[in-house]
Amino acid sequence: MMEAEGVQDQLSMSVDYQEYAVEDASSETDESSDPRPDDASDQFKNFTRNGMIKIGEEAREYEALRRRFLAGMKQYARDTDVVALHKISGSTLAVQARFAAFRAHEVAVLKKSEGKWQGKGEGMTHIMYGWYGGSKEEITQIISHGFSRCNGQSHGVGVYLSPTNFLLDGLASSSADENGTRHLLFCNVLMGKMEVIPAGSKQIHPSSEEFDTGVDNLEEPRRLVVWSAFMNSHIFPTHIFLGPAKKALMEKMFDDLRKCKITRLQMVKSLRRVVGEDQLLIAIIESYRDKLSIS
Repeated sequence: MMEAEGVQDQLSMSVDYQEYAVEDASSETDESSDPRPDDASDQFKNFTRNGMIKIGEEAREYEALRRRFLAGMKQYARDTDVVALHKISGSTLAVQARFAAFRAHEVAVLKKSEGKWQGKGEGMTHIMYGWYGGSKEEITQIISHGFSRCNGQSHGVGVYLSPTNFLLDGLASSSADENGTRHLLFCNVLMGKMEVIPAGSKQIHPSSEEFDTGVDNLEEPRRLVVWSAFMNSHIFPTHIFLGPAKKALMEKMFDDLRKCKITRLQMVKSLRRVVGEDQLLIAIIESYRDKLSIS
């Protein structure tokens, strides 16, 4: 029943959603995956202890998701490494329950629309892929207990996820762990009938029964807005990415500016997307001021 996102995510990938169903929870995992916490490094034990499975680099699933991640990194893909990729296992009752809720609401949304799905420009789609950035602790809590807070309010108050085209926004919402690594959830998002939420809106639920979710723009949404009432029924995370630290990305941006590979305006826009209002931006700019003469 689930379909790919369409315009922004054309990279090929395949995820077996049947493994999250209760009757399939005991099925064997991919031989390229290693669920054994005894073999995990200290950096990854926090995830494997919670039933997550580290995906080996030789797995086709790893390569497909890695390509999607790097596509979202755009001009910084060449200098970006995926530290690790973990799959959220369907072996726990909590994950099975959340998946059952996701599928039940998917059926309800399809029934409401009579199965007639249009282009995103007309305000309807089915399943979209979204990225959610957070701290290691928050990501672990989401996997164990589900979403519990709204992380955005610029276009209504809800859970904000970023499409792959704007993956850097999701990265900006993450925070580095003790190893300088950032954490991103790769999620399936049940969008249904979308409505445009204007900037500054304090909306907290659909404006009418016609709509399911919100976006900032129908043609090319940058923000996928899921209302708090639906945060655990319309979002189903499947994988965790451990990606690069902000500082490494910022240093690369400054180096590109110094070598005239990008303009100052391009650098500033990219920096804002990566760090948001982070005070670290000021410190980094000051440390590079003499080298780049951008004061």
